[in-house]
Amino acid sequence: MTTLPDPVNLQTIADNLSDAVFMIDKESEIVWLNKQAEEFFNTSFEDARGKKVTELTGVKKMKALINDVFQTKAPLECSYEEASIKIKRKDKRYFFKISINPVFHNREMWGGLVQLSDVTRFHEMEKIKTDFVSIVSHEFRTPLTTIIVGVEMLREGMLGDLTPRGKEVLEAIGSDCERLSRLIDNLMELSRIESGTIYVEAEPTDVPDLVDEAVRPLKVQAEKKGVELITDIPPQIPPVVADFNKSVWVLANLLGNALRYTDAGGSITVRVRQRGKRLFFSVEDTGCGIPKEHQEKIFRKYVQVSGPGRKGAGGVGLGLSIAKDIVMAHGGEIWVDSKMGEGTTFTFTFPVFQGEKSVTLPESE
Repeated sequence: MTTLPDPVNLQTIADNLSDAVFMIDKESEIVWLNKQAEEFFNTSFEDARGKKVTELTGVKKMKALINDVFQTKAPLECSYEEASIKIKRKDKRYFFKISINPVFHNREMWGGLVQLSDVTRFHEMEKIKTDFVSIVSHEFRTPLTTIIVGVEMLREGMLGDLTPRGKEVLEAIGSDCERLSRLIDNLMELSRIESGTIYVEAEPTDVPDLVDEAVRPLKVQAEKKGVELITDIPPQIPPVVADFNKSVWVLANLLGNALRYTDAGGSITVRVRQRGKRLFFSVEDTGCGIPKEHQEKIFRKYVQVSGPGRKGAGGVGLGLSIAKDIVMAHGGEIWVDSKMGEGTTFTFTFPVFQGEKSVTLPESE
Protein backbone atom coordinates (compact mmCIF):
# COMPACT_ATOMS: atom_id res chain seq x y z
CA MET A 1 0.00 0.00 0.00
CA THR A 2 1.32 3.43 -0.99
CA THR A 3 1.56 5.94 1.85
CA LEU A 4 1.86 9.71 1.77
CA PRO A 5 5.35 11.20 2.07
CA ASP A 6 6.13 12.31 5.60
CA PRO A 7 5.73 16.08 5.03
CA VAL A 8 2.34 15.59 3.34
CA ASN A 9 -0.45 15.58 5.94
CA LEU A 10 -4.12 16.55 6.07
CA GLN A 11 -3.24 20.22 6.69
CA THR A 12 -1.09 20.26 3.55
CA ILE A 13 -3.92 18.73 1.52
CA ALA A 14 -6.46 21.19 2.92
CA ASP A 15 -4.19 24.16 2.20
CA ASN A 16 -3.93 23.10 -1.45
CA LEU A 17 -7.67 22.97 -1.99
CA SER A 18 -9.08 25.67 -4.27
CA ASP A 19 -12.06 26.16 -1.92
CA ALA A 20 -12.15 28.08 1.35
CA VAL A 21 -12.91 25.62 4.17
CA PHE A 22 -13.90 26.27 7.79
CA MET A 23 -14.41 23.89 10.71
CA ILE A 24 -16.95 25.28 13.18
CA ASP A 25 -18.29 24.05 16.51
CA LYS A 26 -21.96 23.88 17.55
CA GLU A 27 -21.84 27.59 18.44
CA SER A 28 -20.81 28.39 14.83
CA GLU A 29 -17.39 29.51 16.09
CA ILE A 30 -14.33 28.81 13.93
CA VAL A 31 -11.97 26.18 15.28
CA TRP A 32 -9.95 25.67 12.09
CA LEU A 33 -9.63 27.08 8.56
CA ASN A 34 -7.43 26.36 5.59
CA LYS A 35 -4.96 28.62 3.79
CA GLN A 36 -7.43 29.60 1.05
CA ALA A 37 -9.90 30.89 3.66
CA GLU A 38 -7.12 32.84 5.43
CA GLU A 39 -6.00 34.50 2.22
CA PHE A 40 -9.42 35.40 0.86
CA PHE A 41 -10.75 36.81 4.13
CA ASN A 42 -7.38 38.42 5.00
CA THR A 43 -7.01 36.74 8.37
CA SER A 44 -4.90 34.20 10.21
CA PHE A 45 -5.72 31.13 12.26
CA GLU A 46 -4.93 32.99 15.49
CA ASP A 47 -7.22 35.92 14.61
CA ALA A 48 -10.04 33.80 13.19
CA ARG A 49 -10.22 31.17 15.91
CA GLY A 50 -13.19 31.65 18.21
CA LYS A 51 -14.98 34.10 15.88
CA LYS A 52 -18.41 33.36 14.46
CA VAL A 53 -18.05 32.27 10.84
CA THR A 54 -20.76 34.78 9.85
CA GLU A 55 -18.77 37.56 11.59
CA LEU A 56 -15.56 36.75 9.72
CA THR A 57 -17.17 36.28 6.30
CA GLY A 58 -19.83 38.97 6.66
CA VAL A 59 -22.40 36.61 5.12
CA LYS A 60 -25.55 36.80 7.27
CA LYS A 61 -27.31 34.29 5.02
CA MET A 62 -24.96 31.57 6.25
CA LYS A 63 -26.45 31.59 9.76
CA ALA A 64 -29.82 30.17 8.69
CA LEU A 65 -28.17 27.53 6.49
CA ILE A 66 -25.91 26.37 9.34
CA ASN A 67 -28.89 26.21 11.72
CA ASP A 68 -30.74 24.00 9.24
CA VAL A 69 -27.81 21.57 9.11
CA PHE A 70 -27.46 21.48 12.90
CA GLN A 71 -31.19 20.87 13.34
CA THR A 72 -31.47 18.12 10.72
CA LYS A 73 -28.01 16.66 11.45
CA ALA A 74 -27.69 16.11 7.71
CA PRO A 75 -25.76 17.80 4.87
CA LEU A 76 -27.22 21.04 3.52
CA GLU A 77 -29.93 20.45 0.94
CA CYS A 78 -31.32 23.49 -0.85
CA SER A 79 -31.52 25.01 -4.31
CA TYR A 80 -28.46 26.48 -6.04
CA GLU A 81 -29.91 29.98 -5.65
CA GLU A 82 -30.43 29.55 -1.89
CA ALA A 83 -26.88 28.24 -1.41
CA SER A 84 -25.24 31.00 -3.47
CA ILE A 85 -23.67 34.14 -1.97
CA LYS A 86 -21.95 37.24 -3.30
CA ILE A 87 -18.91 38.81 -1.62
CA LYS A 88 -17.14 42.04 -2.63
CA ARG A 89 -13.37 42.35 -2.32
CA LYS A 90 -11.42 45.37 -3.62
CA ASP A 91 -14.20 46.47 -6.02
CA LYS A 92 -14.52 42.96 -7.45
CA ARG A 93 -17.50 40.68 -6.95
CA TYR A 94 -17.00 37.01 -6.14
CA PHE A 95 -19.72 34.36 -6.12
CA PHE A 96 -19.57 31.26 -3.95
CA LYS A 97 -21.67 28.16 -3.49
CA ILE A 98 -21.99 27.10 0.15
CA SER A 99 -21.71 23.45 1.18
CA ILE A 100 -22.20 22.51 4.85
CA ASN A 101 -21.78 19.05 6.34
CA PRO A 102 -22.25 18.02 9.96
CA VAL A 103 -19.20 16.66 11.81
CA PHE A 104 -19.72 13.83 14.30
CA HIS A 105 -17.54 12.62 17.17
CA ASN A 106 -18.41 9.48 19.12
CA ARG A 107 -21.74 9.44 17.27
CA GLU A 108 -22.62 12.88 18.62
CA MET A 109 -22.77 15.95 16.39
CA TRP A 110 -19.77 18.07 17.26
CA GLY A 111 -19.93 20.86 14.67
CA GLY A 112 -19.81 21.40 10.94
CA LEU A 113 -17.58 21.73 7.90
CA VAL A 114 -18.32 24.84 5.80
CA GLN A 115 -16.98 24.92 2.25
CA LEU A 116 -17.13 27.93 -0.11
CA SER A 117 -16.68 26.96 -3.77
CA ASP A 118 -15.79 29.81 -6.13
CA VAL A 119 -18.37 29.93 -8.96
CA THR A 120 -17.53 33.46 -10.14
CA ARG A 121 -16.65 32.33 -13.66
CA PHE A 122 -19.96 30.52 -13.93
CA HIS A 123 -21.80 33.72 -13.00
CA GLU A 124 -19.75 35.72 -15.51
CA MET A 125 -20.74 33.31 -18.28
CA GLU A 126 -24.36 33.52 -17.13
CA LYS A 127 -24.14 37.31 -17.49
CA ILE A 128 -22.82 36.99 -21.04
CA LYS A 129 -25.73 34.68 -21.86
CA THR A 130 -28.22 37.03 -20.20
CA ASP A 131 -26.89 40.04 -22.15
CA PHE A 132 -27.11 38.06 -25.39
CA VAL A 133 -30.71 37.01 -24.69
CA SER A 134 -31.63 40.61 -23.87
CA ILE A 135 -30.14 41.96 -27.13
CA VAL A 136 -31.77 39.26 -29.27
CA SER A 137 -35.14 39.81 -27.57
CA HIS A 138 -35.02 43.54 -28.31
CA GLU A 139 -34.06 42.86 -31.94
CA PHE A 140 -37.01 40.46 -32.34
CA ARG A 141 -39.49 42.95 -30.93
CA THR A 142 -39.56 45.40 -33.88
CA PRO A 143 -40.16 42.94 -36.76
CA LEU A 144 -42.67 40.98 -34.67
CA THR A 145 -44.64 44.17 -34.00
CA THR A 146 -44.78 44.80 -37.76
CA ILE A 147 -46.08 41.27 -38.37
CA ILE A 148 -48.75 41.64 -35.66
CA VAL A 149 -49.95 44.92 -37.19
CA GLY A 150 -50.15 43.25 -40.60
CA VAL A 151 -52.17 40.35 -39.20
CA GLU A 152 -54.64 42.77 -37.60
CA MET A 153 -55.04 44.64 -40.89
CA LEU A 154 -55.81 41.37 -42.69
CA ARG A 155 -58.29 40.33 -39.98
CA GLU A 156 -60.18 43.62 -40.32
CA GLY A 157 -60.37 43.28 -44.12
CA MET A 158 -58.29 46.38 -44.77
CA LEU A 159 -56.30 44.52 -47.44
CA GLY A 160 -59.20 42.70 -49.09
CA ASP A 161 -61.34 39.66 -48.35
CA LEU A 162 -59.83 36.31 -47.45
CA THR A 163 -60.99 32.82 -48.34
CA PRO A 164 -62.07 30.50 -45.48
CA ARG A 165 -58.74 28.69 -45.80
CA GLY A 166 -56.93 32.02 -45.74
CA LYS A 167 -58.69 32.96 -42.52
CA GLU A 168 -57.61 29.66 -40.91
CA VAL A 169 -53.98 30.30 -41.88
CA LEU A 170 -54.23 33.89 -40.62
CA GLU A 171 -55.57 32.72 -37.23
CA ALA A 172 -52.65 30.29 -36.94
CA ILE A 173 -50.21 33.09 -37.73
CA GLY A 174 -51.91 35.34 -35.17
CA SER A 175 -51.69 32.65 -32.47
CA ASP A 176 -47.99 32.09 -33.17
CA CYS A 177 -47.37 35.85 -33.03
CA GLU A 178 -49.03 36.03 -29.60
CA ARG A 179 -46.94 33.09 -28.39
CA LEU A 180 -43.72 34.71 -29.65
CA SER A 181 -44.72 38.02 -28.06
CA ARG A 182 -45.20 36.30 -24.67
CA LEU A 183 -41.87 34.53 -25.10
CA ILE A 184 -40.04 37.80 -25.82
CA ASP A 185 -41.71 39.46 -22.81
CA ASN A 186 -40.58 36.56 -20.60
CA LEU A 187 -37.03 36.62 -21.96
CA MET A 188 -36.72 40.36 -21.42
CA GLU A 189 -38.11 40.10 -17.88
CA LEU A 190 -35.72 37.23 -17.15
CA SER A 191 -32.79 39.28 -18.44
CA ARG A 192 -33.70 42.17 -16.15
CA ILE A 193 -33.98 39.84 -13.15
CA GLU A 194 -30.68 38.04 -13.84
CA SER A 195 -28.83 41.32 -14.37
CA GLY A 196 -29.92 42.43 -10.91
CA THR A 197 -32.21 45.17 -12.18
CA ILE A 198 -35.51 43.79 -10.91
CA TYR A 199 -37.13 46.74 -9.17
CA VAL A 200 -39.87 45.96 -6.66
CA GLU A 201 -41.88 49.07 -5.86
CA ALA A 202 -43.39 47.82 -2.62
CA GLU A 203 -46.51 49.60 -1.43
CA PRO A 204 -49.79 48.78 0.32
CA THR A 205 -51.76 46.84 -2.29
CA ASP A 206 -55.48 46.04 -2.17
CA VAL A 207 -55.91 42.28 -2.58
CA PRO A 208 -59.32 42.24 -4.38
CA ASP A 209 -57.96 44.77 -6.91
CA LEU A 210 -54.83 42.66 -7.46
CA VAL A 211 -56.83 39.46 -8.01
CA ASP A 212 -59.41 41.15 -10.26
CA GLU A 213 -56.70 42.65 -12.47
CA ALA A 214 -55.11 39.20 -12.93
CA VAL A 215 -58.38 37.32 -13.48
CA ARG A 216 -60.20 39.79 -15.76
CA PRO A 217 -58.17 39.24 -18.99
CA LEU A 218 -58.62 35.45 -18.73
CA LYS A 219 -62.39 35.39 -18.17
CA VAL A 220 -63.25 35.33 -21.89
CA GLN A 221 -60.73 32.55 -22.59
CA ALA A 222 -62.11 30.50 -19.69
CA GLU A 223 -65.70 30.93 -20.89
CA LYS A 224 -64.79 29.86 -24.43
CA LYS A 225 -63.04 26.78 -23.07
CA GLY A 226 -65.88 25.92 -20.68
CA VAL A 227 -63.76 26.34 -17.52
CA GLU A 228 -65.20 28.06 -14.45
CA LEU A 229 -63.09 30.82 -12.85
CA ILE A 230 -63.75 31.23 -9.12
CA THR A 231 -62.35 33.78 -6.65
CA ASP A 232 -62.45 33.12 -2.90
CA ILE A 233 -61.35 36.17 -0.91
CA PRO A 234 -62.48 36.88 2.70
CA PRO A 235 -64.28 40.24 3.03
CA GLN A 236 -61.91 41.68 5.66
CA ILE A 237 -58.64 40.65 4.02
CA PRO A 238 -55.84 43.20 4.78
CA PRO A 239 -53.64 44.76 2.06
CA VAL A 240 -50.26 43.26 1.21
CA VAL A 241 -46.85 44.87 0.72
CA ALA A 242 -46.26 44.31 -2.98
CA ASP A 243 -45.42 45.72 -6.37
CA PHE A 244 -48.89 45.80 -7.97
CA ASN A 245 -47.86 45.18 -11.60
CA LYS A 246 -45.37 42.42 -10.85
CA SER A 247 -47.80 40.74 -8.44
CA VAL A 248 -50.51 40.76 -11.11
CA TRP A 249 -48.00 39.24 -13.55
CA VAL A 250 -47.25 36.35 -11.16
CA LEU A 251 -50.91 35.59 -10.50
CA ALA A 252 -51.88 35.91 -14.17
CA ASN A 253 -49.05 33.58 -15.17
CA LEU A 254 -50.24 30.91 -12.72
CA LEU A 255 -53.82 31.34 -13.96
CA GLY A 256 -52.71 31.06 -17.59
CA ASN A 257 -50.87 27.81 -16.84
CA ALA A 258 -53.89 26.41 -15.00
CA LEU A 259 -56.18 27.28 -17.92
CA ARG A 260 -53.92 25.51 -20.43
CA TYR A 261 -53.99 22.29 -18.43
CA THR A 262 -57.66 22.29 -17.37
CA ASP A 263 -60.25 20.74 -19.70
CA ALA A 264 -63.81 21.86 -20.38
CA GLY A 265 -66.09 21.31 -17.39
CA GLY A 266 -63.25 21.92 -14.93
CA SER A 267 -62.64 24.86 -12.62
CA ILE A 268 -59.87 27.18 -11.44
CA THR A 269 -60.07 28.79 -8.00
CA VAL A 270 -58.05 31.78 -6.82
CA ARG A 271 -58.02 31.66 -3.03
CA VAL A 272 -56.47 34.12 -0.55
CA ARG A 273 -56.02 33.42 3.16
CA GLN A 274 -54.20 35.18 6.00
CA ARG A 275 -51.89 33.30 8.35
CA GLY A 276 -50.15 35.56 10.84
CA LYS A 277 -48.14 38.21 9.04
CA ARG A 278 -48.46 36.54 5.63
CA LEU A 279 -51.11 36.29 2.96
CA PHE A 280 -51.26 33.02 1.04
CA PHE A 281 -52.38 33.28 -2.61
CA SER A 282 -53.27 29.96 -4.23
CA VAL A 283 -54.37 28.99 -7.74
CA GLU A 284 -56.11 25.62 -7.64
CA ASP A 285 -57.21 23.79 -10.79
CA THR A 286 -58.92 20.50 -11.57
CA GLY A 287 -56.54 19.72 -14.43
CA CYS A 288 -54.37 16.75 -15.28
CA GLY A 289 -51.81 17.27 -12.50
CA ILE A 290 -48.00 17.25 -12.49
CA PRO A 291 -45.94 14.06 -12.04
CA LYS A 292 -44.29 13.97 -8.61
CA GLU A 293 -40.80 13.54 -10.04
CA HIS A 294 -41.16 16.84 -11.94
CA GLN A 295 -42.60 19.00 -9.17
CA GLU A 296 -39.24 19.99 -7.64
CA LYS A 297 -37.73 21.22 -10.92
CA ILE A 298 -40.60 23.11 -12.58
CA PHE A 299 -39.37 26.42 -11.12
CA ARG A 300 -36.06 26.05 -12.96
CA LYS A 301 -35.47 27.92 -16.21
CA TYR A 302 -36.43 26.23 -19.48
CA VAL A 303 -38.18 23.31 -17.75
CA GLN A 304 -41.54 22.24 -19.17
CA VAL A 305 -43.78 19.41 -18.05
CA SER A 306 -46.35 17.96 -20.42
CA GLY A 307 -49.55 16.48 -19.07
CA PRO A 308 -51.17 13.24 -20.29
CA GLY A 309 -52.03 13.60 -23.96
CA ARG A 310 -50.41 17.04 -24.15
CA LYS A 311 -47.23 17.82 -26.04
CA GLY A 312 -46.48 21.04 -24.20
CA ALA A 313 -47.78 24.39 -23.08
CA GLY A 314 -46.55 26.41 -26.04
CA GLY A 315 -43.64 28.15 -24.29
CA VAL A 316 -40.07 27.44 -23.24
CA GLY A 317 -40.53 27.14 -19.50
CA LEU A 318 -39.62 30.61 -18.24
CA GLY A 319 -42.85 31.76 -16.58
CA LEU A 320 -42.52 29.86 -13.30
CA SER A 321 -38.82 30.72 -12.99
CA ILE A 322 -39.60 34.43 -13.34
CA ALA A 323 -42.57 34.12 -10.97
CA LYS A 324 -40.30 32.57 -8.33
CA ASP A 325 -37.74 35.37 -8.67
CA ILE A 326 -40.43 38.04 -8.29
CA VAL A 327 -42.01 36.35 -5.25
CA MET A 328 -38.59 35.92 -3.58
CA ALA A 329 -37.79 39.59 -4.28
CA HIS A 330 -40.88 40.38 -2.18
CA GLY A 331 -39.52 38.21 0.66
CA GLY A 332 -42.10 35.49 -0.07
CA GLU A 333 -42.12 31.82 -1.04
CA ILE A 334 -43.78 29.82 -3.82
CA TRP A 335 -44.46 26.09 -4.11
CA VAL A 336 -46.68 23.52 -5.80
CA ASP A 337 -48.90 20.65 -4.64
CA SER A 338 -50.26 18.27 -7.26
CA LYS A 339 -51.69 14.79 -7.81
CA MET A 340 -51.98 13.16 -11.19
CA GLY A 341 -55.57 13.23 -12.42
CA GLU A 342 -56.76 15.36 -9.51
CA GLY A 343 -55.34 18.82 -10.25
CA THR A 344 -52.64 21.23 -9.15
CA THR A 345 -52.37 24.05 -6.60
CA PHE A 346 -49.68 26.73 -6.81
CA THR A 347 -49.27 28.85 -3.67
CA PHE A 348 -47.17 31.94 -2.98
CA THR A 349 -46.92 34.31 -0.01
CA PHE A 350 -46.62 38.07 0.44
CA PRO A 351 -46.18 40.05 3.69
CA VAL A 352 -49.25 41.72 5.20
CA PHE A 353 -49.15 45.52 5.31
CA GLN A 354 -48.73 46.59 8.96
CA GLY A 355 -48.00 50.28 8.63
CA GLU A 356 -45.35 52.25 6.78
CA LYS A 357 -42.46 50.28 8.33
CA SER A 358 -43.63 47.04 6.74
CA VAL A 359 -43.07 48.46 3.24
CA THR A 360 -39.32 47.83 3.55
CA LEU A 361 -38.55 44.44 2.06
CA PRO A 362 -35.89 42.11 3.55
CA GLU A 363 -32.38 42.05 2.17
CA SER A 364 -31.49 39.22 -0.20
CA GLU A 365 -28.40 38.25 1.77
